[in-house]
Amino acid sequence: MIDHGVSTRAFAESPPRTGAGEADTPLSAGLGVLRHPCEGPAPVHRGENTSLIGFQVKLPASAAEPLKFTPSVVNRIAMIDAELGPSGHRLFIYSPGQVRADRATVPGYLHEAGRFLPVTAPVPKVNGNWTRRTRRVIDGGMGYHEFQRWAEDQGVAIYVPPALCDLLANKHDTYRLVYAYNATLHPHCEVCDLSTEQLERFIESGRLTFVKPRRGSRGNRIVVIERTPAGFAISQYDRGERRHRLTGSIKDARKCLVELTRGRIKYVMEHGIETMPFGGSTFDVRVIMVNDGRSWRWLHEARLSKPGSHVSNVAQGGESVPTDELMFELLGTERGLHMMREIRSESFGLVGHLDRRFPGSLHELAFDFAIDREGRLKLLEINTKPGLSSVGFDFTVWNKRPEHEPIFERWVYPHGKSLARFLLSKTVVQGAS
Repeated sequence: MIDHGVSTRAFAESPPRTGAGEADTPLSAGLGVLRHPCEGPAPVHRGENTSLIGFQVKLPASAAEPLKFTPSVVNRIAMIDAELGPSGHRLFIYSPGQVRADRATVPGYLHEAGRFLPVTAPVPKVNGNWTRRTRRVIDGGMGYHEFQRWAEDQGVAIYVPPALCDLLANKHDTYRLVYAYNATLHPHCEVCDLSTEQLERFIESGRLTFVKPRRGSRGNRIVVIERTPAGFAISQYDRGERRHRLTGSIKDARKCLVELTRGRIKYVMEHGIETMPFGGSTFDVRVIMVNDGRSWRWLHEARLSKPGSHVSNVAQGGESVPTDELMFELLGTERGLHMMREIRSESFGLVGHLDRRFPGSLHELAFDFAIDREGRLKLLEINTKPGLSSVGFDFTVWNKRPEHEPIFERWVYPHGKSLARFLLSKTVVQGAS
């Protein structure tokens, strides 16, 4: 068994329990005064938060609501907390939306043998940000700009910074950012205005046109327009389901598109990539770049769509396979090795481009690549809070089965270990150790 420095035995003894209604249990020494939120704010003592590292995530607005963490979040929490333990640190899970400038503490949770124990504590000086829709969550509390000022005044460091999350959450802003690095790596992308002129221009320049929510949606509400001899085939992917229509003219296609994108969500229009097929499926390659505090490392997987689908996102029914195995089977050994080297080169080059813009602030980024039918590499998306690879997306360290262990060792354990080392490196910078 590969030793990743995280005890997998600790993840097999008791199932996870979540919720704010659990009774307190004794906590480790050295954490200062931590209490159940119902007992009122904890007294503040100088240095009491020096052993805590923050894990920012969206929490229920009411203490009566149960916690609902995805497997990816549970796995990060469990593995980071296990890796922090030997250094005397603990992970404190809380929502940035519940931070108040006039309060010394914030309610949150500690992770203890698969359980989430409700406590209150001061906001740690070092924090990892895994909050989905960060800006919306913070705006529901202190307010985005006020929170930024407060964090700077208090010496509270947040990785990845909300400013980058806000930038990359917008697919059009991401396109412009990548364009500055490599003008041909990302398919052409525009803010969708739903005009006939825009749709006609995209349809005439390629067989496929994608219309996506401007902000991340885990593959939901994506519309694909395909030019066919019979007209325009329009497919919408949402919550694992596919809705399909056939229209005979651009005018009818636009009418259908307006109907499918009705509502408050804003969209972008993007040239679709006719990807190199693998059997009856399309595929993409997800590369997760993880910073362990000293250097970047890469983890990768290929994601196959359901047969006949345009979308390979695991949330839409896709499946994960080892990248190199797929490349060698599809391209042969020599071309497969060349493509792996190209994916690696672009991944490290792009993360370096972003790291220079936000120096020392990035702990993980995900790049989704596709290969077109001419064998050219194209970047589809960048994600600051990616789902963990392979079965780590669907299973946690608490409910994985024995056959999952090799996959956890290949992807999930090294991912969590690197994240913990990054956060520990920042405690030294912040003087919080």
